[in-house]
Amino acid sequence: MRNAVKLLGTGLLLLTMTACGASSTGAGAPSASSATPPPVSSTGPETPTTAPTVPGTVTPTFDPPPPGTVGRPTQGIAPGDDVIAETQVDARGLPEGYPRTLTRSLDGKTVLLGAEEGGCRRVSARVGEQSAAQVVVLIAVTSGTKGQMCPDYIKEISIPLALAAPLGTRTVVLRQG
Repeated sequence: MRNAVKLLGTGLLLLTMTACGASSTGAGAPSASSATPPPVSSTGPETPTTAPTVPGTVTPTFDPPPPGTVGRPTQGIAPGDDVIAETQVDARGLPEGYPRTLTRSLDGKTVLLGAEEGGCRRVSARVGEQSAAQVVVLIAVTSGTKGQMCPDYIKEISIPLALAAPLGTRTVVLRQG
């Protein structure tokens, strides 16, 4: 009895797959060569919006991405943002496990602290003293209390820190706080 059920199920599966395959190339389906491409606007770009097709096939077409988004990553350092050299960062007063990745915006007036948060761990930062020689950034990392259940995830965050003047060659001093 079990073998008969398995055989019947396999047969139905094959019949369904065969029917699905036949319907996409069968006589009832419109052929790609009979479809007319949409008209190209005389005011728009000269590039067509449809790709050449081979009879019996369907070729998907995609619109180009909006300007300004090409090449922009969804994670990590954005183009135009400069990583601040390790020689310009003083992290000696920072405990192990604290974030140390810094980038600067194009105008140099914003420093971005890259960090990882997750579960019950939270990272915050603020600008402390600013002088002609250095900028102090105070970083605080908090975690859940002992025995507290925390969700299991990690996400990358970027904390913007506005400066009074462009960073230039000033040293960034990272401290716990």
